[in-house]
Amino acid sequence: MFMSDVSTIMRRMRMFADRSLADQGIGFPEQLVLMHLSAAGTSNQESIAAQFNLDKGAVAKTIAKLEGKGLVTRQVNPDNKREKRVSLTPAAHEVLASMGEVLRDLETTMFQGLTQDEIDVTCASLARIAANLTEGQKE
Repeated sequence: MFMSDVSTIMRRMRMFADRSLADQGIGFPEQLVLMHLSAAGTSNQESIAAQFNLDKGAVAKTIAKLEGKGLVTRQVNPDNKREKRVSLTPAAHEVLASMGEVLRDLETTMFQGLTQDEIDVTCASLARIAANLTEGQKE
């Protein structure tokens, strides 16, 4: 039952995010990359792929789409010519503001009927589960 619930939550969250930003042409994979860059500042494609456990080729295609939309830039790392550093453009910050509104709406819907204590316990439990699984995969 737990895995079914997690699957339903993830599927519904993705659908909500996709629909909410469809008018801007920003799909879920692109949203993940933008959120990562928003937090990290500048990153390389490998770090983005590792963060979300995604294929490097898929991340490269997603970054190319974002670059085509003028939301990110790629520049060769002067210290490692084989690596490209990815960063947000000013236009990306407008999209991130829209994404923030969408995420707030999603959280409101998702946590409807729960007390703040229940939300805190749920979030802490899920964070611990994620950490357990991450640590378990390193071994």
